[in-house]
Amino acid sequence: MVADVAGEISTATMDGSSGAAMAPSDASAPVSSSAATQCLPKESPTPVADADKDGVPDSVRFDYSGCVISYPLAIDSLSGTIDLIDPTKLTADHAVERVFTDFKRVAVNLVSGAKSSVTYNGTRMASHDGTTLRSSETNFRTDYVYANGGTAEHVRTWESIFTADVAGSIMPNTLLPSGTWSVNGTSSWTRGQNSYSLTVTTNPALHYNASCTNAPRFDAGKITAVVVRNSKTMTVTIEFTACGVFTVTRS
Repeated sequence: MVADVAGEISTATMDGSSGAAMAPSDASAPVSSSAATQCLPKESPTPVADADKDGVPDSVRFDYSGCVISYPLAIDSLSGTIDLIDPTKLTADHAVERVFTDFKRVAVNLVSGAKSSVTYNGTRMASHDGTTLRSSETNFRTDYVYANGGTAEHVRTWESIFTADVAGSIMPNTLLPSGTWSVNGTSSWTRGQNSYSLTVTTNPALHYNASCTNAPRFDAGKITAVVVRNSKTMTVTIEFTACGVFTVTRS
């Protein structure tokens, strides 16, 4: 669940002029301008049409096949596609629809050799100005393969709001600045033979710290999940106290 909240950030400002402005899966890997130059997905069609001239293309596909990003301690291999679509082609409002199709990220830790992957399928709707970003997704699916070979599936319907600490600092096609991230919604989680239903809220909102060097890049805030399995209810809280440091409480 924490990984899915953090995963919202990686493409949050991706509006269409580039398919390379993505955060690394391993936050211990420093974000640098060289990362973007290592991953240049194939873009089609070209040239890209933008009827309302708001910077969001009418429709463009980024194909990440064969895309590899190297960091000092990790390597990310990407595949699959992300389609960016302007849902309001005649209104300059910075609304964007992102359609993920088998978008897969394989992460290899160069120190331990551990290998894991995450695959996204679904649609995210978003809009933003320089200070606030709003996002929603319906039945968005994430499939995980863990380093130990285990697998899990998370299907969610979430809404989220990001507010930058510094007004006006959200820029298209660049990584998000520091700010607060509020998430609420419902989801289903399956791992092995176990399935759960969740209702998720954040109170207080998570604080995303863009300078964190530990994953995930939250240093404050709390996620609360009301979990139901076989008619039994449990509340799980995940509270962040420093960059990448959190405690989990079940009641």
